[in-house]
Amino acid sequence: MIRDNQPLTDTLGQFEHQTVHTVTGGVVDLDEIQSDVVDSNGLAVISEDEAQLKEYIKKAISIDSLVETFNDNAHTTLLKLLALQDNKHPLKKGGVGIAYRTDALIMHCKMEFTADENIVFDAILGTMSSFPENKVYKIEPSSFLGHSRYADDKYLYSVFRKGTKKLKERHLVFEDLGPDGEDEIVVPWFNILRYHNGKGNSKDSSAYIEFVPSDFFKDLALCSQLVHGAYGALEVTTQLQGKYTIALYWFLENKKNYKEFPNATPGVFRISIEDMKHQFSIPESYNVGDIKRRVLEPAKNSINAVEECDFTFDYELQRVNGVSAGYLFTVKAKQYITTSESKLIEEKANEELFQQLKLFLKASYIEFEDDEIKRVCKQAERLNRDAMFMMQIVLQFKRRLDDTTKEPIEDKVGYLCKMIEQGTRSSQRNRAINNPFNSFQQNEYNLDVIEDELIDN
Repeated sequence: MIRDNQPLTDTLGQFEHQTVHTVTGGVVDLDEIQSDVVDSNGLAVISEDEAQLKEYIKKAISIDSLVETFNDNAHTTLLKLLALQDNKHPLKKGGVGIAYRTDALIMHCKMEFTADENIVFDAILGTMSSFPENKVYKIEPSSFLGHSRYADDKYLYSVFRKGTKKLKERHLVFEDLGPDGEDEIVVPWFNILRYHNGKGNSKDSSAYIEFVPSDFFKDLALCSQLVHGAYGALEVTTQLQGKYTIALYWFLENKKNYKEFPNATPGVFRISIEDMKHQFSIPESYNVGDIKRRVLEPAKNSINAVEECDFTFDYELQRVNGVSAGYLFTVKAKQYITTSESKLIEEKANEELFQQLKLFLKASYIEFEDDEIKRVCKQAERLNRDAMFMMQIVLQFKRRLDDTTKEPIEDKVGYLCKMIEQGTRSSQRNRAINNPFNSFQQNEYNLDVIEDELIDN
């Protein structure tokens, strides 16, 4: 379906903020991020932070300006850092949204982390999101066992221990800053970070991480959108392997509701090869074949296979004038059946089987109370027996009841349930016994006479 504001082209192969025409003759800037908050006239409502950020961008402040306020005002320092971001950051392009720019910074830093470091870092972010007012955080690995999908619980403790040890040696490196994108700054992100080993027999279960964030990092983290999903995302990230796969998961998680233009299909977006390489720290030497083989295909196979991930994705190489220019990503939300809906469907199926079984019994002149029929239904459901199977079992049961050569059945419900369990084996045994293959009339041939006839011919 063509939408009124659908652009006639996309951003691949275009200059940044190059305007394009829409199907109705309008002109739009596809690099501009639309504001979520507008006034009565439809104009974007700019927050105080965004206004200050715009001012810093306009002034083209330097790294020196950031250093001046680093120890005195964490939030002002963060705004200056966001203003210093170079346009190479894909998530930052086109707007002054605080969340977009902080996400770009955090995700780029996470690309340098190992898998163990990313798990611990996500646990820290998730805990900070849950308790934003805290100054000191006690992060217990045991609290994440329900979110982890490791086969062995002890492995999670090992990951937390190793990840914390590595993160203690890490600083956050912010690159490509300033008007020319050639500046960088390295900043500490914690005041205290240590792994406290547990004691006694329950050594692992009593272990914890003690973490005191720097004011700057706390402000950076709490302004990000990523932090709010970090806790639950461990269900997914603990099942992913490889830094590119984990990074792409976070990138797509952040873009699954993104719209390239108003009323566009959510989760459909394009990214240039240059932006792709920068965002995921992919070596410049990688060609499109390398990116597919080493980055995109492993990530696609891994992410789409994780049941707990609430989306799947696909991608397609895009060309401009015959030259590979970027990728079209399509992120689709999974259609989950809620617990209540699942229960309703199950109850409906159970009721249908109950009514069908009741009809079979009535047609066979077998009298059962409703409670007895329900007991039989539960046995059929437990063994995954369908209505067709139950109809055959009821017929066999009827023949057994009518067989006067055998003792009467005292526990009819129990007997019928036993037949449901053994019905397949009994029918197979009966088929084997009644198989007519060996019941044919044996032909009698005189082989000597037949041989003489063949020789004469």
